[in-house]
Amino acid sequence: MIITLKRYLLLYFSKQFIYFILAGASAASINFFCRLLLRNYLDMVLSAILAYSVALIIAFFLYRRLVFPFSSTPFKTQSTRFLVIQLSCMPIVIFIFTLLAGLFYSLGMDIYSEPLAHAISIGLPALITFLLYKLFVFYR
Repeated sequence: MIITLKRYLLLYFSKQFIYFILAGASAASINFFCRLLLRNYLDMVLSAILAYSVALIIAFFLYRRLVFPFSSTPFKTQSTRFLVIQLSCMPIVIFIFTLLAGLFYSLGMDIYSEPLAHAISIGLPALITFLLYKLFVFYR
């Protein structure tokens, strides 16, 4: 049990994890700025969902090409598994975003409430999804 746990923890100290963080940060930036743009036209939650969807597509191709390029898993299987994981994370991200935005508004952070809540909520799932992608979506 301890050896297995150690093996998984060591995956976070790899070049692949650094690439994962860089690709994820790129997709998260697109998510963040897309939501800011959409927020001018849509409500808070709908703008977050649409931005998340755009970033989801970009993230898949970044991860597939840059982080897990040697996977022998067929494209259709990868994309389906990736989508299942992301759709499972989406309600959690939206919940955290909504909760934090409300908290930050109540603390008087006004115009910074939504951007700060969004930045925090899109970064949280990264540690869990790295292992899920490596061991389930893009495995060799």
